[in-house]
Amino acid sequence: MSGFLGTNWFNNSYGVGDPESISQSNFEAWFQSGTRSTITYEDSTYGNYLVLASPGGNTFNEHNSIKPGGFSKHSYIQWTINGYAWAFFALFQSTTTSESYLDGQSGTSVRVKTVGEFTYGYTYFNNGNNATSGTVAISSVHQNSEGTGLNNVPGVTAKYYGDSNPTHFRTGIDDDANWYIEIYHSGGNTVGAPDHEGTGFTKVGPYYMVESTSSLTSDSTTAGLVNFGSNAFQFGWGNYDGGSVENMRNIVVRTNGD
Repeated sequence: MSGFLGTNWFNNSYGVGDPESISQSNFEAWFQSGTRSTITYEDSTYGNYLVLASPGGNTFNEHNSIKPGGFSKHSYIQWTINGYAWAFFALFQSTTTSESYLDGQSGTSVRVKTVGEFTYGYTYFNNGNNATSGTVAISSVHQNSEGTGLNNVPGVTAKYYGDSNPTHFRTGIDDDANWYIEIYHSGGNTVGAPDHEGTGFTKVGPYYMVESTSSLTSDSTTAGLVNFGSNAFQFGWGNYDGGSVENMRNIVVRTNGD
């Protein structure tokens, strides 16, 4: 085996190498539209993006990625929002290949699911829909238990997806199998950006979650963090019903070679 092939085999098998963007064909296979959840692929301005319906009448539907075998640690998703409500991606342990799997699990909306260590940072803007000023907030939730999040993420101004410098969010499982969330800002509005290194952007975080309290911490050495171990996972999302339609735009998914 050549040194090149050997190095890449090691990186892809054991989680050493940096994650890379999944192919467009895989994105379209693993992230699909569903009831009240419409995905547009390869838009020239906003890349891959998701629109969640708000039909009224307290009507909720949940959805999830369907990567065969699930995602492994050192994988993440990043996106921009308009900031009104429920513009987040959750992570849960699963290898399902059913796009509506999450919809059938206990809990009446994406906010209150309890399946598979269901964990998320609820990202929103305190100034509301299409904000271009004000503060950014992250509520922290694990298994339908909300802890102490961040009502004012330090140093970040709320900028919706259509701004020239929108606020980007990134959440995933790191190489130590810990759940985390990060914010990237002030780096422009280019499809596919920021890259893995966050080139040209200002990064805030990562923040981790303490399982017993569902609270955020910036200290990766804190005992009892939400940790997925060797368990595969999928990304989940769902609509808010009762206000502005929510968008998650410029969606990028990167994984460590699998």
